[in-house]
Amino acid sequence: MEKPRSFGAAGCGLLLSLLVIGFARPCHSSLYRPPPPAIVYHAGAVLDGAVPVSVLYYGAFSPHQKAVVADFLLSLSPRGLQHQQHHGFGSPGPAPAPSVARWWETVDRYVRKAGRDPPRVLLASQVHDEACSLGKTLSRLQVERLAARLGVAPGGVAVVLTAADVTVEGQCSSACGAHGASTPGGAAHVWVGNAAAQCPGRCAWPFHPAEGFAYGARHAPGRGAGRGGETMGAPNGDVGVDGMLVNLAAMLAGAVTNPYGHGFFQGDPGAPVEVAAACPGVYGRGAYPGYPGA
Repeated sequence: MEKPRSFGAAGCGLLLSLLVIGFARPCHSSLYRPPPPAIVYHAGAVLDGAVPVSVLYYGAFSPHQKAVVADFLLSLSPRGLQHQQHHGFGSPGPAPAPSVARWWETVDRYVRKAGRDPPRVLLASQVHDEACSLGKTLSRLQVERLAARLGVAPGGVAVVLTAADVTVEGQCSSACGAHGASTPGGAAHVWVGNAAAQCPGRCAWPFHPAEGFAYGARHAPGRGAGRGGETMGAPNGDVGVDGMLVNLAAMLAGAVTNPYGHGFFQGDPGAPVEVAAACPGVYGRGAYPGYPGA
């Protein structure tokens, strides 16, 4: 069984350019800006072509919250084979210009470098375990079992999203999400938790002040900057779910470009920096997707 992986800090150039969720933030550094780390291809498998994604909502999620997640996933490949009508992040009217799709083109380019067809994310199914059949305190192994319930075939991704009152092993202390695979060559799986009640300062930045943020408190007019550094309004008015989208983006990018640990990454295979990499000199110690470090 392959150990689930949780990687790196949310990349300024990659994740914080999710313009469709309402913000664009340049990378700021103090006195020195090191070059970005080189992401190396290690000749392993990537996910290419049609990538069916199935989602399991574990615990209480409102219809609006599920619509926000679904619209985000549908926005990744709006010109693909999906024909489901959808609206931009739960808002009425037609979907916005596909800036999320433009962001996903960064992932496309990495997959093309491996000589494979660019990935097209397809929302295959959504199921709900509102009763929390395995309880509200989960181990990583239990999360993996939940992912297996979705019956995703190799080449697809099983996504488990846990509600704000569900605790997952390592959540907040070392990760806001993780991805991995039960077997080499099997379906990839992703877990992301709603941290609104447990640790928004660690897993919902920039929509909540970051806990112990150590780098300057620059902020745009009208945006807050408390002790946690720069913050921005949650575009859907839901700090927990909007924070989940940033972490979900990071984990999906990693699941596609490095599903089995031998794809695209930089550094130690046991703690790799993936395509959603940190901005060097910007994030503090202990940073990971959703949390900029201290």
